[in-house]
Amino acid sequence: MGIPFFYDPRFASYDFGPSHPFQGSRFERFMKELQKRFPASYARLDIRHAESAGNDLLELVHERSYIDRVISLEKRRGYLSIDTQLLPGSIDAARLIVGSSVAAAREAARTGLAAGFGGLHHAGPAYGEGFCIFNDVAVAAAALLGDGKKRVLIFDTDAHQGNGTMDIFIEEPRVLFISIHQDPRTLYPGRGFADEIGSGPGAGFTVNIPMPAMSGGRMYDLALDQVVFPLIDEFKPEIIIRNGGSDPLYTDTLTNLGLTLDELTRLIRRVAEKAKSSNIPLVDLFLSGYGAYVTEGWLAIVRGILGETFELSIAEDMKFVVPEERARIERVTRATLDYLKANLEPYWKIF
Repeated sequence: MGIPFFYDPRFASYDFGPSHPFQGSRFERFMKELQKRFPASYARLDIRHAESAGNDLLELVHERSYIDRVISLEKRRGYLSIDTQLLPGSIDAARLIVGSSVAAAREAARTGLAAGFGGLHHAGPAYGEGFCIFNDVAVAAAALLGDGKKRVLIFDTDAHQGNGTMDIFIEEPRVLFISIHQDPRTLYPGRGFADEIGSGPGAGFTVNIPMPAMSGGRMYDLALDQVVFPLIDEFKPEIIIRNGGSDPLYTDTLTNLGLTLDELTRLIRRVAEKAKSSNIPLVDLFLSGYGAYVTEGWLAIVRGILGETFELSIAEDMKFVVPEERARIERVTRATLDYLKANLEPYWKIF
């Protein structure tokens, strides 16, 4: 039995135009490259299709008035935000991505591991932005809660903080939302500071880990070891949803986190290994990334999910970081983690 992987050629309609950094051709391009270059890895995936999400699923996290507004805007090619225009077919594709992420999450809950294309984390209860129409990650988590799960962990490793997911679950103690992302003072959406930890009954269940520019993989290891994995151990989630694409890479044209392909693989692999060793089902979702090397980044992610070692490379030199700047980055990261742990201490025994 292969690992369930949810993909549909109709994802291609999730597209924002020829001059936009997010184009729908990325999905088919990746699938063809994976099959052509690494056929043994491709053969390990059980490619599946899912049904589109109806309003009943979308309304688990989105207001009905917002869904109606989205439908109205698509008819006149309107904008959810300055960077997110609704073109014909985009809503159908968005519904399909949501349905696929829900199916992947439910399959992971049943079998232990599933993956697919997803991560539209900037869509909130009544808004869409940042190339995101409906929040498939949040809908998948809400569907799992409806299925009877009592503890769901969302680990968002996208370079951009998942503001929509955070807003949806800001008061929900059954969902532990952890986002590791570039310092919001330097990147959209400008949210996700270490003192944003949830509110009401959800206080302590929102965890934001802002990372300095050019952090690199070693600083990610610090965050995993000091914050993420200890929280997993204490929260004891019944399932982990990891979402995030290739945009932490040093080649990404919209971000500046500085991870290599090997470091991105290590991040994904460490999460997968932690889930397996803790006997926690994992669903892995990815679709972000910008510039010429999105496919390579996604291959690095799949390499991590599958625990494989096939070779990848990028024909673009890394930006050199002088030792003094590298030392400063580490000081800032350690200070941020200490500050975050102090904010979370009232809610978690581990801190």
